Amino acid sequence: MNYVLLLTATIFPKHVNLLNGRNDPIERENDYFGAVSFYLSQGFTVVFVDNSNTFSKKILSLKTKFDKFEYHSFESVASHLGKSPGEVEIIKYACENSTFIKEVDYIVKVTGRYIIRNLLNLLSKTNYIEADIYINPTRNLKWADSRLMIMKKKYYENYFLKAIDLFLDEDKLVFMEHAYMKSLFLYLIDGGELNLLPSYPFYHGYDGTHNEKIYFSIFKRLKYFVYYKLKRFSFRHRA
Repeated sequence: MNYVLLLTATIFPKHVNLLNGRNDPIERENDYFGAVSFYLSQGFTVVFVDNSNTFSKKILSLKTKFDKFEYHSFESVASHLGKSPGEVEIIKYACENSTFIKEVDYIVKVTGRYIIRNLLNLLSKTNYIEADIYINPTRNLKWADSRLMIMKKKYYENYFLKAIDLFLDEDKLVFMEHAYMKSLFLYLIDGGELNLLPSYPFYHGYDGTHNEKIYFSIFKRLKYFVYYKLKRFSFRHRA
């Protein structure tokens, strides 16, 4: 495959701003274990990176069953600045240290506690990734959903990191989602092309900030299927 799945994780949150919800390390470990198990069973090559210097025996046990699995952990020096700097740090660490990522052209990053049940189907609609980036922006273009990020490593190096350096500032309420959207603007200025995610990701899991369960029932899937069809149509419509 031309991509790997990067799962970002903080098993033992210590000094993370805005993380006042799902703080129990055991709950978080179980969330990550469920997600890693799901994606490995789907045939994905998975790179799991934790920034709390925690090596979970439970998650590591999956290496005995699956060859396409890397587990990395390190001690964050950025999480005290906020959730966004912490996640950016994980992505940087993964790109610099993962053998699997060094061998491919694309990164598919998923916030590690989330299971996206239609991810294989979604990626198949990109012909297993052809564009430099696939993104899901808000209607006002202020930010983009960063729970699922699909980008070429060259895009990550030339635009995402540049936008992070220029714009990310949680003290001014400019989060990674905002910088991610601004990276697209930099890319478009250089002649790039907007490509929306081909379908809406059906997330399952818990929001870490508020400890709220996210679940896509059949009705919710149908609603978002129709909504996203209309959204893609509106972006394609010529003025």
